[in-house]
Amino acid sequence: MAMIENLKSESGVFSCIGGKVTAFTPAAHNVIEGGIKASEAWCDGWKHYENAVRTLIVPSGVRSFSDRFLRDWAVTDLFVLPDTLESIGDENTVGCVFANCFLPEVVLPESLKFIGTFAFGHSYIKRLVIRETVKSPYLRQFKDATIEQLYLPKTTLEKYKTGMEDGYEFYRNFFIHCNYNIIEY
Repeated sequence: MAMIENLKSESGVFSCIGGKVTAFTPAAHNVIEGGIKASEAWCDGWKHYENAVRTLIVPSGVRSFSDRFLRDWAVTDLFVLPDTLESIGDENTVGCVFANCFLPEVVLPESLKFIGTFAFGHSYIKRLVIRETVKSPYLRQFKDATIEQLYLPKTTLEKYKTGMEDGYEFYRNFFIHCNYNIIEY
């Protein structure tokens, strides 16, 4: 039987089983009482996020997130994923790990191998940085997301546009399913 491990960061406590986050309890100083009203992707309007925190700093040692982990939350200031992260969501499920969220900046770590279906669906992300090593099977991880600034590696974009290499279906997410402003780096 797997043991529950509680990993702490300045954001709060992350309950994990075998490196997979199943629950988050924010630190009292991190909670925004009464939630916030912020942009949402779904209707190009505003949404009241009842669950709102200033930071979500995921500690090292976390390897994955359970489905619907932080659905309908707002993070206003800082969102950090660890270099130990391998998976956002499960392979054969709907996922929605960070669906309907308001997020400041998301930098997907190079260690990331898999992003589940609708993982960031309908989310509003101010800045998203995709590393060249990040490719995930399936589509729709960012379906109907609004991304103010999308940073994609120039070499990866060139390969995608010319069809030079298999495995770039992941990048179709942004051209088919998202509202975005691409910035090549």
